[in-house]
Amino acid sequence: MTSTQPPANAARTPGSTYRLQFHADFTLRDALAIVPYLRALGVTHLYASPILKARPGSTHGYDVIDHAVLNPEVGTEDDLAALGAALRERGMGLLLDAVPNHMCVAAGNAWWADLLEHGQASRFAGHFDIAWDDSPRPQMHGRLLLPVLGDQYGAVLESGQFAPAFENGGFVVRVHDNHLPLDPRTYDRVLAPAAALVREQCGAEHPSAIQLASVLHAVKNLPARTEADPARIAERRVEVVAIRRRLSELAERFPEAADAVKTVLVALAGKAGDPASFAALDELLEAQAYRPCFWRVASDEINYRRFFDVNDLAALSTEHAEVFDAVHATWFRWVRSGLADGLRIDHPDGLFDPKEYLDRLQSACGGEEPLYVVVEKILGDGETLPTDWACAGTTGYEFIHAINGLFVDRAGEGPLTAFYQQFTGLDDPWAEMVYRGKRQVSQSSLASELNALAHQLDRVARLDRRSRDFTLNGIRKALREVIACFPVYRSYVTDAVTDTDKAVVGKATRWAYRRNPLLGKAVFDFIRDTVLLKDSPSGPASSEYRALQRSFAGKFQQVTSPVAAKGVEDTAFYVYNRLTSLNEVGGEPGRFGWKPDAVHTFLAARAPAPGGLSPLSTHDTKRGEDVRARISVLSEIPNEWAERVTHWSELNRAHKIDVDGALAPDANEEYLLYQTLVGAWPGSEEGASDSFRQRIREYMRKGLAEAKVHTSWINPNPEYETAIATFIDRVLDTDSSGAFLRDLGAFAARVAGFGRINSLAQTLIRCTAPGVPDTYQGTESWDFSLVDPDNRRPVDYDARAEWLRDVDARITTNSALNRLARELAENLADPRAKLFVTALALRSRREWPDVFARGEYVPLAVTGEHADRVFAFLRTAGGRAAAAIVPRLPTGQSSWGDTALSFPEAFAGVRWENVFTGEVVEPRAGSLPVGAALGAFPVALLRSV
Repeated sequence: MTSTQPPANAARTPGSTYRLQFHADFTLRDALAIVPYLRALGVTHLYASPILKARPGSTHGYDVIDHAVLNPEVGTEDDLAALGAALRERGMGLLLDAVPNHMCVAAGNAWWADLLEHGQASRFAGHFDIAWDDSPRPQMHGRLLLPVLGDQYGAVLESGQFAPAFENGGFVVRVHDNHLPLDPRTYDRVLAPAAALVREQCGAEHPSAIQLASVLHAVKNLPARTEADPARIAERRVEVVAIRRRLSELAERFPEAADAVKTVLVALAGKAGDPASFAALDELLEAQAYRPCFWRVASDEINYRRFFDVNDLAALSTEHAEVFDAVHATWFRWVRSGLADGLRIDHPDGLFDPKEYLDRLQSACGGEEPLYVVVEKILGDGETLPTDWACAGTTGYEFIHAINGLFVDRAGEGPLTAFYQQFTGLDDPWAEMVYRGKRQVSQSSLASELNALAHQLDRVARLDRRSRDFTLNGIRKALREVIACFPVYRSYVTDAVTDTDKAVVGKATRWAYRRNPLLGKAVFDFIRDTVLLKDSPSGPASSEYRALQRSFAGKFQQVTSPVAAKGVEDTAFYVYNRLTSLNEVGGEPGRFGWKPDAVHTFLAARAPAPGGLSPLSTHDTKRGEDVRARISVLSEIPNEWAERVTHWSELNRAHKIDVDGALAPDANEEYLLYQTLVGAWPGSEEGASDSFRQRIREYMRKGLAEAKVHTSWINPNPEYETAIATFIDRVLDTDSSGAFLRDLGAFAARVAGFGRINSLAQTLIRCTAPGVPDTYQGTESWDFSLVDPDNRRPVDYDARAEWLRDVDARITTNSALNRLARELAENLADPRAKLFVTALALRSRREWPDVFARGEYVPLAVTGEHADRVFAFLRTAGGRAAAAIVPRLPTGQSSWGDTALSFPEAFAGVRWENVFTGEVVEPRAGSLPVGAALGAFPVALLRSV
């Protein structure tokens, strides 16, 4: 693919981005078709989900199986070039999602297949993060645990599910969807009996017998896969190619030999019902570089690092230069050709050293200015992005957290909390839920990672007399507690240790000791000192001690992050259901809303370096922005909410199902369901539809499994899950639950009206605040999606384009604009309403980049009886200014009365034009009544004239 554009190595910060999820049902050609619509919407950069070759059928692209090529399911290189050209023609650009952490190890991954065949002799053995010799089981040294079986190994073997086969010149064992290659040095287990069979049938001088004998000799002389000499390893690879070529010729040139091989393979497969017949196959499998096992074994014994706890996503050792180059070659080709303007880096906390990685990334792309890069870094409450990271910012989960909190009524915390505790019987604070969730996953799905860490730390302990008496079991327990108490996702210790590293590691070990004093303070101090690379208590660290410290610190930091993700986002978020609009990635559900001043402080801090994304929804959010906007309304009406939930619970009690002596759903699950229904309710008729019921069933199924209370992904409880699905069907059935549905519909409709105001307000903030506004596909109009895969449903772009054309056709004059705004304000359920705000705000941003992309952020003071229900700020640059004015907490306001905005002296006499209504307003003595700005439409964007 060629390009006439210069290399895109300048820091071309997007004005705004639009995220698209690519897969077989939405391809590059589909994206090309909507480029004119995106341009009309005001978008400057298309933001693509991963587009490298993924597992067939992938709907998200994060399961990459080949970093070298474009995913054929989404299009061709020509399609990508056409998309890039269409974007360039319109002054737009392309942001790509890069996945450097892991690969999917399903069929089609050539690196993984080579690893399985050759073990440590594979050219890709160092590409994956594998602990070849850390297993306590001697027979596993130099082998890879392969959790691919649906049942216990012996049961799978003796039921005949392993099928030896000859494929592409080599031998494999098929099981389920896996084709496991055999170590060529073990081909003798097939070739020796085949050769004997040919000699018996045809004689020793027969060409087939001679051929098999010759190949068998070559096999027996292959260097072992444990060979350390590089020359011998190279020899092995060359010889294997020759052996494969000769075996592939058997059928054509030596049919008797080929028939004998087939006969041996049939016998080797064993016979169901005859356990003894599987002995040879068992021995063959035991001789491989891997051990196939039941998938549940992975939780305790897996010896390769995974992406979180997903067995078929194996972590890459991207810190090695050759791995980095191989993983990034295609992305860099697209960047250097001018096709792509920047990269979004997936989960940098999974990398050994994110700072070094980002530095290498920038160096590789060259250019006088840095490449535009954003990182999917989840910041804890109060945590900031490391200042030495070579990137423009994050993908913006902290932005979601802050803006969402603005629309939560802090005054509702007390009554809402009291009712939640009374209804569910749960009164543990959020911090306790976090601790339990992290502790739980470190004992279950991520136990193998904890075990590996414990063995690493034990090796460090044995090197010093002060720590030698720490037992492996004691070390494991203490590590589990420190990780469960870690206050952020991870620290960033390298050769240098920062004050921030010292603070977070010190806090974790102190908290862990307070919870577990019986373990003794010494072991926690030892963990702290090892992570922080301190000298041993007995004196200066030896080179061996320091090397083991560094290795442990790096691996420790790669474990705290997935434990936090699985323990908080994928456990505690589904258990602590007090107000679920707060349960968002990067959020802090224990913090009940944000004061406006705190949000101003947060946004002002982004202004000096405004390159990070500002989303409201992403492919990973737990519920869509419009759903959250509705649920946040409940914080304003806690007493009314309590009455409704109590009433609904009484109406629906008869629909619950007894499972092992307890009613399903339990109170906490029922509470989650009612919030979900209110947040996603599409209307009375649609609410009773089969499609809506199916969406809610799937959402609750995922929520239950993530919560891990009555069922889980690892240990499913089908009876309980069926009971929940049946309950949902019953309560959403008009015949059995008419009274409930009528009451729910009326309440949800009222909440929806206020939720739309919240949504328009947060949309305007997103589009005008410091940062790069990021729109997730389809959310420019009303979208009530829940967690993935619900948020990957098809988007009707034809309808959206038609709505936008209709809006533009109506805006012929300021008076026509005003009429349209008032019409939409009267019916905010109109799908054009949110699209109207999004398009006009993004276009203003594109027209005034100096103001919105680089301008100063100035909070506007608000006075009067409803001052706490207005949030407003100025963006200023070069004598021009724009003011964003939005309402908050809308249930308690019917008229604005004397509420007014106070403009700074420099703008006290400026006349302003409202982008949404065409009205021109002018403050008097620097004061502007809020009613003058928000009289015709719920939100206002004023530009100086």
